[in-house]
Amino acid sequence: MSTQADTITIREETAQAGERIYEQRLRPLLEPMHNGRVVAIHIPSQDHFVADSILEASDLLRKKYPRPARGDVYARGIGERAVVQARTPRIIGIHR
Repeated sequence: MSTQADTITIREETAQAGERIYEQRLRPLLEPMHNGRVVAIHIPSQDHFVADSILEASDLLRKKYPRPARGDVYARGIGERAVVQARTPRIIGIHR
């Protein structure tokens, strides 16, 4: 069973790893051509997926990595003025 402290630690470690990959490897590739868009990064492989929303970027990532482990995915806006948008809610398995 994971605790809230475990969850916070995993989130912090994921953010640090994701930012490191973004700054060292992806920033020169993505800016300024994709400013304002979103990148989802698969931490273990360092693969990245660019889209107009966080949902679209994560959907692209999950096509290649259908079941990423906790802490394997980091998403962020590209550029200094990026705005992350979730355009539609994700609804899975509505049961009546």
